[in-house]
Amino acid sequence: MRRARVAVAVTAFAAASLAGCADRPNDLGSYYDEPETTAQTPEPAPAATSSSSEPPSPPRADPAVLGAEADSAVLTDEDVASEGVLPAGAPQSAQGCLAEVPLELVAAERRDARWDYPTGSTLAQLVTVYADRPAADVLGTRVRCDGAELELPVAQDVDAHTAWCADGTCTALFASGNVLSGIQVSATDDARAQAAVQRLAPIAAAKLGS
Repeated sequence: MRRARVAVAVTAFAAASLAGCADRPNDLGSYYDEPETTAQTPEPAPAATSSSSEPPSPPRADPAVLGAEADSAVLTDEDVASEGVLPAGAPQSAQGCLAEVPLELVAAERRDARWDYPTGSTLAQLVTVYADRPAADVLGTRVRCDGAELELPVAQDVDAHTAWCADGTCTALFASGNVLSGIQVSATDDARAQAAVQRLAPIAAAKLGS
């Protein structure tokens, strides 16, 4: 009788166990711990890169405006009539200090003029326009001339001006805005050239403000 009760108990326990398993899905993987999953962190967007740290180039002036400024700076026959000069032929290559004016910085705005004195002296003018820089910077950093400096009676307000005399040739340069105007007199001696340039300096400077 005792063995029979034990057998019944074992049978009942087994049946209960099977009943409990019957409610679970037939998935072997559910009997084990599921593997840990790690949340994927999205990659950060690339940082925006700044553009070049170089300062922007200054804007270039309107070519039409530059051309008009160059034309207005050129001396006319009437401007130099008091010197008793006559228009010469085609302008020659710049000489003396005018040859030091940088032309590689000029686009297309360049003007040349030349007159002859009855005595054989010559008067030349070179007007250059710099589209992307002030003419005063060009005069101050790019023009180096030999000779003695000359004082000029310039009443007209210009950005910068200077003059030199050497070997019978005197040159005066005037800067205003983008325009650089140079006049040069070559004579038999410095005294004649100096006197002529000093007479013409106020006229040439005034043309830059016209």
